[in-house]
Amino acid sequence: MKVLLTGGTGFLGRSVAGRLLAGGHDLRLLVRASSDVGGLPAAAERVHGDVTDPGSLTAAMAGCDTVVHAAALVKILAPARQFDRVNVEGLDNVLAASRDAGVERVLYVSSFIALGPTEELPGGAAGEEAEPLGPHGGAAGGGGRWINDYERTKTEADRRARRAIAEGAPLVVVYPGVVYGPGAMTEGNILVRHLLDLAHGRLPGLLGSPERRWSYAYVDDVAAGLVAALEGAEPGSRWVLGGDNVELGRFYELVREVGGIEVPKRRIPDAVAKTAGLLAREWARWTGGTPQITPDLVEVYRHDWALDSSAAERALGYRPRPLAEGLQATVAWLREEGAWPH
Repeated sequence: MKVLLTGGTGFLGRSVAGRLLAGGHDLRLLVRASSDVGGLPAAAERVHGDVTDPGSLTAAMAGCDTVVHAAALVKILAPARQFDRVNVEGLDNVLAASRDAGVERVLYVSSFIALGPTEELPGGAAGEEAEPLGPHGGAAGGGGRWINDYERTKTEADRRARRAIAEGAPLVVVYPGVVYGPGAMTEGNILVRHLLDLAHGRLPGLLGSPERRWSYAYVDDVAAGLVAALEGAEPGSRWVLGGDNVELGRFYELVREVGGIEVPKRRIPDAVAKTAGLLAREWARWTGGTPQITPDLVEVYRHDWALDSSAAERALGYRPRPLAEGLQATVAWLREEGAWPH
């Protein structure tokens, strides 16, 4: 296939680009003028553009029969309007341009967060049948607020993707879990950034209750599952690409065992953590830095984000590796990079 990939300079996108080329596809990357293009595969064609610029999308799709839309704004601090322009309107622009260009297939990379917290779902994990929730953040039992603008806009984009499918768009949607592993140290690689904070003793305590479950998905496994969906899934289908559903308590045990480091045993109470997050966020706005903790991050840790990937495993051959194995590969890479303490 002749594939246009948006978001190819991101953490997951770089792995997807490598998988597409390894699979023999002819790859074109949509690259913003401000993007870091270091390390991008030389075999991929590059065109300048932005998902917020419909004209650049139309030009980039010329001659392509397939689009993988992986571009998203994943930032801790950014204006709400910027999230809407990239995450919601960006999908609208991709779908409109692909329709006008006669593209045969579009694969949209959504997120586990678009399916909402899973602690109250039957079975405790979200599969393809899960419906996007409305606002739910805040105090236990509700509160009617989104956790952050990323959750809000990825959920709205998911609704629009489902609407497009109902209207006949040749669209496939995938929902990766908490993606981690070797790769670009963008804000989207949040778990590896957290590992480094743990390894270098930058955290006074842990967030979240030990029994909270998250779905940890190794980046190369997700990329392989995504390409399998692109090549073999029926238009209109949706696929969860998660990994090990592991409790936070066990996650930190594995980090201690695999990484050979000390991990804080103290849990920071939510109220204290949110106050610290408010202060850290305001300080980061003044200094231009990236805060280690924010109130919305504390809220994320208050929920389960478990996924059921069994459908993708059966139909697409998706094979997520165990968390212990993925952590070993990640820590080995960080050691090679000189980022992990010896």
